[in-house]
Amino acid sequence: MEMFYTALMTINAMCAVLILISGIQHKRPYLLTLALLNVMLFLFHAVSVILLAESNVVSAITLSRYHMAIVIFSYPLLFYSVAAWTGFRQTKTFTLGFIVVSVVMLIVNAASDMPLRYGENVSTFAYQTMFGDSAYLLVGESGALFPLFHLIYGVICLFLCYCAYRFYQRKHSWMSLILVVTVLMQIASGFIGYQLDSNRSFWVYMGGVPPTFLSLGVLFSIVYGFKQKSQELDEALQASKSMRELFADLAKISNEPGESEFYLETMRLLADFSRADFALLGLVDTANIDQIRTRVALKNALPIGNFSYQRRGTPCENVLSIDACVYQQGVADIFPTDLMLKEEKIESYIGYPVVDADNQPIGLLVLLFTTPLHHEAMLRTIVDIFATRISAELRREKLQEELKATAYTDYLTRLPNRTKLLQHINRLSQSGQDSMLMQFDLDHFGEVNQRYGYDVGDQIIRIIGERLSSYASDGVFVSRNGGDEFAVVLPNVRNGISSMLEVHWTAIQAIITRTCYVGHRRIHLDCSMGAVVFPSQLHSHFDVIGAAEHALARAKEEGRGRSALFNPSLLAHFEYTRDIEQSLVEAVEKNKGLSVFYQPKVDKEGSLLGAEALLRWHSEERGFISPAEFIPIAEETGAIHALGLWVIQTVFTHIQQWQEQGKRIVPISINVTASQFDDESFLSTLLEQLIRFHIPKGAVELELTESGLLRDKKSAIKTLAELRAKGIGVALDDFGTGYSSLSYLSELPINVLKIDKSFVDRINDEKGKELIRAIIAISQTLGLDNVAEGTETLEQVELLSAMGCSVFQGYYFSKPIDEASFSTWLT
Repeated sequence: MEMFYTALMTINAMCAVLILISGIQHKRPYLLTLALLNVMLFLFHAVSVILLAESNVVSAITLSRYHMAIVIFSYPLLFYSVAAWTGFRQTKTFTLGFIVVSVVMLIVNAASDMPLRYGENVSTFAYQTMFGDSAYLLVGESGALFPLFHLIYGVICLFLCYCAYRFYQRKHSWMSLILVVTVLMQIASGFIGYQLDSNRSFWVYMGGVPPTFLSLGVLFSIVYGFKQKSQELDEALQASKSMRELFADLAKISNEPGESEFYLETMRLLADFSRADFALLGLVDTANIDQIRTRVALKNALPIGNFSYQRRGTPCENVLSIDACVYQQGVADIFPTDLMLKEEKIESYIGYPVVDADNQPIGLLVLLFTTPLHHEAMLRTIVDIFATRISAELRREKLQEELKATAYTDYLTRLPNRTKLLQHINRLSQSGQDSMLMQFDLDHFGEVNQRYGYDVGDQIIRIIGERLSSYASDGVFVSRNGGDEFAVVLPNVRNGISSMLEVHWTAIQAIITRTCYVGHRRIHLDCSMGAVVFPSQLHSHFDVIGAAEHALARAKEEGRGRSALFNPSLLAHFEYTRDIEQSLVEAVEKNKGLSVFYQPKVDKEGSLLGAEALLRWHSEERGFISPAEFIPIAEETGAIHALGLWVIQTVFTHIQQWQEQGKRIVPISINVTASQFDDESFLSTLLEQLIRFHIPKGAVELELTESGLLRDKKSAIKTLAELRAKGIGVALDDFGTGYSSLSYLSELPINVLKIDKSFVDRINDEKGKELIRAIIAISQTLGLDNVAEGTETLEQVELLSAMGCSVFQGYYFSKPIDEASFSTWLT
């Protein structure tokens, strides 16, 4: 008997500890209550051992009172544990009722002369238990409230039955079985207790066995749940690892080889992972929005031919109309009109929309299975991510197409642009057959912009573009090159080039000269055109557009409103010009072959007053090249700006070195061309270099020609005033060779007039003398210094001096010399 109760007590202690730990970890009050119930059961079994061994009636009554108190205290614990476990809604209310009844019974049990279980005539009865040892049983009449004890006992049994039914409804058959067995054991233990009270049994008190069994069942369920959770965690970790590997593989798929390959590899990866029988990527047909056209179609992860299908009556309709759709089983029965589902015996379906930049569905990603769908949540996440990735790629693909179209289309006219023209020319050149490029621009269009404004100018360009787009056809390529320049390309030209040119020139001129209506304005335009036949007219690397531009320039020289065909005999000159340009740019970039010489400016005694900086270029391929040859080319090509900056920086470097060496600083004149002076950034760049090299005021003078100042007189006056304010002198070079006007000259804030060498050469001519006297008189009247260029003889110096000239520059005093030689003049 003692071994039996010891085993029960051991089980109770173990259950109490383990259930308590689980209750604390999971924060579940009913487990804490169940742990306390096992403490009571431990006490119940301990008192049972002592009670059955006690032969003294008084001691047995005291032990029986404790025994009964433990049972009464356990009732609320048992009820709450089971009720809270099953989620019984009235748990707190009924538990409170049990507590009240139990408190009353505990008070009666403690205050009465006899335990609640017994009435009068109590005695001990010795008997032999089923374990073969002797025990003493306290017997007597039942107490008055003992039936209430049995009533509570019965209510708890019924409640356990109700909880077993609730578990069964929730498909927790194992827990339902535990509760049913507990109830049966409760009934059995109650019957055994009745037999013991009637002196008709050799059993011992078994009332603690059913709740102990229940505790073991709960403990086993906790262990099983822990094992299940551990298994689920392992599966989740494995799934997470698989998903990470899947997404890593997805990230490795590049879209560089081509869009089609990207979509195929992405869908194949998804099909392999999900083990889908079919994997489809479909896009809505833009021509028929009720139809889906597959971009990728896979069966068992292998490509099959793409196909189209109507989305009406298919699960795809819901995906595109609502959102992601998942059918775990029976999808073919839900959509009986979907023939593919029936023919392929599809059981489950998962589909996610593919969306555009505005989050509007443009297609869908679908997985089809011939078996019911498992791991739905994980597949939802994966398919969603794959659909998102494909959506992003489709958006990138669309954006790339738009950017590509933008890169080859003129924004104003929607005609092909210069880049597209170059592509078209290259493609035609590779065909080996002659084609003709006709390049034309609008005559005096700059005046239209100045008179009406750039908005009107843009509208005119747009109107011309619309007219030319109507002229374009399969055999006529039309483009806008930029500004007011357009081009027409004719492929496969053979004989009769002149007549063909005349026909198209007449048509183009008719398009351009037709009146443009912009608001209330009627604007008339004309154009000039240059044409070239390629590749037959170009036997070298000279570019096609460059040849057409030269022909266009020749047409304008002959009088605007004309056309001209490229003359191949000029090709050598054009190539030479191009080579000079490229070599000059390389010389500036590499600081190679270029140098600055200085020609002193002196008084009649030869004392140094200043110098003019002169650019020299010695090419490795061609030797010395005259500035008169390469400066016009630099101006024409735009290389003059980089070249001019190089000269400025070189002169400023020399001035800085002379300062550091303690040399005398005299004004150095730097020649500035008209295009340099017109550049908006010229003044700011020059002032930045002055600050950078710490050039003092009066150390620099700019030489400008009349033509450079007459382009925009108002702007020129403003710029010259700023230069003078910064201590920079301004000389008017070659005065008298161009449009010389005393009125404009008096308005310009200059300080030096230079007499051109052509006048000095004619000083012995009476008319030449009068011109020189007039120029000197003008300079003296305006308070300007004068410098005579090209003085080569003593006679010229004396005559000029007698006329009032004070500064001389020429070979009589010194030819242009390098920096090292000129620095000796500064001592």
